[in-house]
Amino acid sequence: MLIAGEQGAALRAAPWLALLSWFVYASQWRPCLRVNGTGFEVINGLRDHRIPFGAVKDVEVRYTTAIWVGDKKYVSWGAPTPPSALSSGFQHGANLGSSFTALPVNERISNHPETRSGRDAIAAAWQRARFDGLTSTHEIVVSRWNTPVVVVGLLAVGAVVATALM
Repeated sequence: MLIAGEQGAALRAAPWLALLSWFVYASQWRPCLRVNGTGFEVINGLRDHRIPFGAVKDVEVRYTTAIWVGDKKYVSWGAPTPPSALSSGFQHGANLGSSFTALPVNERISNHPETRSGRDAIAAAWQRARFDGLTSTHEIVVSRWNTPVVVVGLLAVGAVVATALM
């Protein structure tokens, strides 16, 4: 828009683009689940939760990872999803020399090493901590707002409102 000479349109669109960029960052880029020697760190859009292994009652790993602490469930937005068919362990090559093979390049399922996904690593870390008796120095969940992300989001919303009122 700036190159075409539409400075007014570019100035009106900029707050919306900033808000869209913030939303994509907060909902798609930032969320993750980290596992360290003392527990889980669930990082979602606006809030972060540090969950020590000693406080965890159960870990549910399905289409998302949910960590149960008492009666409260902490769901990770950025945990690994179930493995897809593309990560099944087969080399997806075509054997064009023979039309009688059931699997690509005449591969057999038993010839492949077991593929472990990120979901397996999450469950394995908690199981190791549970059976090895690892505990942290505190047994409470520490939750906090991520102040920079919240402030930038509020500024982006404020810019959109200010532009709409002009």
